[in-house]
Amino acid sequence: MTTPSIDAAVPRPPSPQPVDPRVFVLGATGYVGGEVVRQLSARDGITQVLAHVRPDSPRAEAARTTLGDLPRVVLDRSPLEVTALRATIERAASTHVFLCHGTTRKRARAEGLEDPYETVDVGLVDLVCRAASDIEAPPRLVHLSSVGANPNTRSAYLAARGRAEKLLQDSGLPHTICRAPLLAGPDREESRPLETLARWIANPLLRAAGAIGLGRLRDQYLSMNAKEAAEGLIRSGFHYMTIDRVVRSDELRRVGVYERENWTPASRRDAARH
Repeated sequence: MTTPSIDAAVPRPPSPQPVDPRVFVLGATGYVGGEVVRQLSARDGITQVLAHVRPDSPRAEAARTTLGDLPRVVLDRSPLEVTALRATIERAASTHVFLCHGTTRKRARAEGLEDPYETVDVGLVDLVCRAASDIEAPPRLVHLSSVGANPNTRSAYLAARGRAEKLLQDSGLPHTICRAPLLAGPDREESRPLETLARWIANPLLRAAGAIGLGRLRDQYLSMNAKEAAEGLIRSGFHYMTIDRVVRSDELRRVGVYERENWTPASRRDAARH
């Protein structure tokens, strides 16, 4: 039996918009996080976008210039600890928390982090889960993860991403995990040789594979730029059928979910709000 294309003319129920949507973005100074803030600020119906800037971030001044003047955007410098984050989320009445944080070994060395993936990729997810767990109406946590995330893999980065996903899945909080492919683009400020290699070698090969009928392979692994990743995150994060689900990279490129698979929230308690 042939599986219908995601673009097939299938009736799609409307995605309910939460009442008074307020978004808190962690990692707002990053490549994707900054774009998420920009797109949310231009999105109709969003009440407030709280863009978190780490108190000791070297990008704090740049964030004030690039994000601080956007409509509905408020910069936040809450300390990264449970009580402070819980107070911030409650005070802002955040309906969604976008977790777009991440680091590299080079940046981690410059900041004195011995185990960057455990400290940043896993540690911040754990921190947010603990901060949100005691909130009466917890926000939906929308996590930017990675293709290949698996706690049992030999890659330290992908293993950390897998552990972070499991924390979310075990938290009991409403969440959406978005597995993005390699994030790369000419607009990325940092020099990353692997991403440059993907853009110039892997991407043309994947496009060729798509041209001969291997569209799923292409869509899973073709790199994304910040604009594409942010669009997918936001669509997925506000879609009622992605609650408590993992959104694959090929789904992230289109509508955030294959609706024909009848994805539904594990609980109806959040359907109206999310």
